[in-house]
Amino acid sequence: MIRVERDKVTFYQFLGLRSFPGLSHFVSGREGGVSVGGQAALNLGFMDEDRDDRVLTNRMLLAEAVGCSVDNFTFGEQKHTTHVEVVTRAQRGRGGREKATRLPSTDALITRETGVCLMVLAADCVPVLMYDSRMRVIAAVHAGWRGTVGRIAAQTVERMRDEFGCDTRDVIVGIGPSIGPCCFEVGEEVVEAAREGLGNLEGLVETGKQPGKYQLNLWEANRRQLRQVGVEDARIEVAGICTVCHHDHFYSYRGDRGNTGRFGAGIMLNI
Repeated sequence: MIRVERDKVTFYQFLGLRSFPGLSHFVSGREGGVSVGGQAALNLGFMDEDRDDRVLTNRMLLAEAVGCSVDNFTFGEQKHTTHVEVVTRAQRGRGGREKATRLPSTDALITRETGVCLMVLAADCVPVLMYDSRMRVIAAVHAGWRGTVGRIAAQTVERMRDEFGCDTRDVIVGIGPSIGPCCFEVGEEVVEAAREGLGNLEGLVETGKQPGKYQLNLWEANRRQLRQVGVEDARIEVAGICTVCHHDHFYSYRGDRGNTGRFGAGIMLNI
């Protein structure tokens, strides 16, 4: 990923996605907004700990920096589901100015409509952006550990294939900053859920620092399931940035001990 700063707003872009004409994408950092306290500064999530007017200002600042409008931003109500929603033009802007209009119980969004910026929020969960340059289809995925072991990233690619005729070999993927294997310590119940959902855990789980604890690699778990449905390894870019280790640049629930905001990942077809 590369770091971009415009009008004091910081965001990041995947090298594999930034060269396509007519495509915009970004992963926001913390710098450049108006929120204060644990949510300082570019918090994009409507929450009890932050004022709605500040969050909306942050979203408008980000939209201006990346070259669109807050009315392009389209959000799902992220509930750690594996529900994938195909977004129509009529749904453009849902959740952009207020959380009440978010697409219900949705953690992955797909569209081929121009002017619809698909958005996911994160603070340790894995944001995943996808693009099929041949069929001109985009997707944004919120993959926490539940979504990851539920194979939401793979299900999104399969939905792109089923709905729009995408060839999985044409799909380009960016796996964004999230809690890394260095910091994601989990218990037996999470490991068992991962085994049930993902099968072979070799290379995904290591023994933790504490007895009965394990380190789970969400980056590799998402990369592996994408490869299993036909996405080429060379087309999967993993940011490899741990949000806990770098919570000065990205919001991290664990790194900030729960008092934090949300950063966003977005992708949009411009033309």
